[in-house]
Amino acid sequence: MTLEISPPISVATAYSPSHITGFYSEVKDESILNRGSLGAGISIKKGVKSTIELYNSERNNYIIRINGIISKDAIVSKFVINEFLKKAKKNYFLKVNHEVEVPIGYGIGTSGSGALSLSYALNDALSLGLSDIETAQIAHNAEIQCKTGLGTVLSEFYGGFCIRTKGGAPGIGKTTVIKLNNCKVAIFCFSPVFTQYFIQGIRRISNDDCHKMMLKVLKTEKIIDFLDLSYRFSQGLGFANRTCNNLMNLLSQNGFQSSLALFGQTVFTVVKENELKVIKEISKNFAARLFISEIENKGVRLTKKDET
Repeated sequence: MTLEISPPISVATAYSPSHITGFYSEVKDESILNRGSLGAGISIKKGVKSTIELYNSERNNYIIRINGIISKDAIVSKFVINEFLKKAKKNYFLKVNHEVEVPIGYGIGTSGSGALSLSYALNDALSLGLSDIETAQIAHNAEIQCKTGLGTVLSEFYGGFCIRTKGGAPGIGKTTVIKLNNCKVAIFCFSPVFTQYFIQGIRRISNDDCHKMMLKVLKTEKIIDFLDLSYRFSQGLGFANRTCNNLMNLLSQNGFQSSLALFGQTVFTVVKENELKVIKEISKNFAARLFISEIENKGVRLTKKDET
């Protein structure tokens, strides 16, 4: 007796960049689509690729894998899946796999990029015909409802060096995107932080103060000004531990402006290719995982499984 396994009726893959927030202020509203944040950050090429395999089924069900390992705690992914299954005209079984290129929980926006890439893949696999904006708004809704992010989805939707000038979901929030070429982002990951605790626990920055910071970056369009403002913002929060501060001081002594990635005990800086050797030497003095990534100047998109 042989066991026949039916092939999936549909397969779809989508990619979203990750994102590092440098500074922000929360925008509150009764409408989830109007909630979010002002601020600025950088999208990086090392992101999340989500693949959906769709099967006919008598009832809706799914299995989620992160880098091939079954996950039962992917609350944002579960939220997104359930929202899309509500829109489907019949029942399905879904196999979901998130390929995550950066560590989770270190302030690199993986919950947002997971939600965004998953939304795109689900819309395609289920042939729902939602617009890109409608699809991205479901991912934004998931982040807000699950308290794992505020403006990450908006930034990852567009990519690049993104200044969020109006809070809200894609289609409502407004951004100015500056494309940066010939740059690398060096990311030193020390320890994870649960974003929902960070959002609830830190001292608030006013929207007026955040606007002043954004205006300076918009005027100069210089990454060094963004890094400087981000550093001052993180220092004002008092959130960086001693090790992160020691690293930022050492980077400064070597001519690199750096800051803390929100939300995590993670230090980042932007450098040229020929400066990476010095960065790698500095990293040897610290028990941090060093990741180097190009800046991603495009946002979320459908892909073939072997592409980004």
